[in-house]
Amino acid sequence: MAFGRGKKDKNGPAADVDDIADEVAERTSGGDPADDGAAPDVAQVRDRRPLDDEEAGGDGAMPRLDLGCLRVPVLPGTEVRVEMNEAQQPIAATIVHGANSLQVLAFAAPRNGGIWDEVRTEIAESVRADGGQADETVTEFGAELRTRVRAELTPGQVTEQQLRFVGFDGPRWFLRGVFSGPAATHPAQAAVLETVLTSVVVVRGTDPMAPRDPLQLRLPREATAARDAAAGDDGAAGDDGEADKPVLELPPRGREITETR
Repeated sequence: MAFGRGKKDKNGPAADVDDIADEVAERTSGGDPADDGAAPDVAQVRDRRPLDDEEAGGDGAMPRLDLGCLRVPVLPGTEVRVEMNEAQQPIAATIVHGANSLQVLAFAAPRNGGIWDEVRTEIAESVRADGGQADETVTEFGAELRTRVRAELTPGQVTEQQLRFVGFDGPRWFLRGVFSGPAATHPAQAAVLETVLTSVVVVRGTDPMAPRDPLQLRLPREATAARDAAAGDDGAAGDDGEADKPVLELPPRGREITETR
C-alpha cells in the first residue's frame, strides 16, 4: 500500500541480507559508488537521529503518516509504501524518492543499553559469510555499515547490490534503516531520505516486550477505510462489473525479510 506526496512475520534487526538485496535488485539498477571522503572524527559526529514520541510532543510542523509505532514524514516527491505479509498485516515501511529507497523498522530494546553494536556485527558477519563485503564507517549518524551483496534475480542471473545500514538506539526501542539505490553510496542522493529518517517519530508504547520483538505497525485510518470501501464496492458491483476504484490500492506483496538471531 503506497502513500505519496508530490507523485502519485517476523522481521528482525539483523535481517537476511540476501532477501533485502533481491528486493532491492528488482526495483533499482544501482550506481557506481562515489567517493564519500574521509569519515568524520567520532568526537565531531552530530546527534542526528529519529525522535522519541515524548520528545516529539505535539510537533505539527511536518506532515507525518501515522503507522502506529512509526510516524513517517511525507515530504514532497516521496512515497511511503507499507509492506504487507501474506496475512495482509503491515510488516515494514519503505520511503521511496526517485530511484532511492529507505526501509525502516522499529523493535523493542532493553531498558538499559542499546543493541545496535550487536546487530551491526551480526549483519556484517552474515554479509561476509555469503561472500559479500561489509565495511564499518562513522558518519553523522554514528557507526553504520556499507555493504556489497550478491542478489540472484532469476536462476543464473546474479547482480551486486550496495546497501547502507544505519541503526539508532532509543529509550526502550531500536530503529533500523536500510538505504538502497544510489542513496546507498551517493550522499547527495540520500539527502531527502536522511531528512525523512531523522524526522521519523518512534512510538514505543508502555507494554512489556522482549528485546528485538518488532513494534506493531498499522495501516492509517484512510487506508483501512479505502480497503473496506473497495470490498463493499466489489460486492455491490452491477452486471457490468463496474465499480468506483478505491483511493488506495494494495500492491502485490514484495519479498519478506526474515529474522536472524
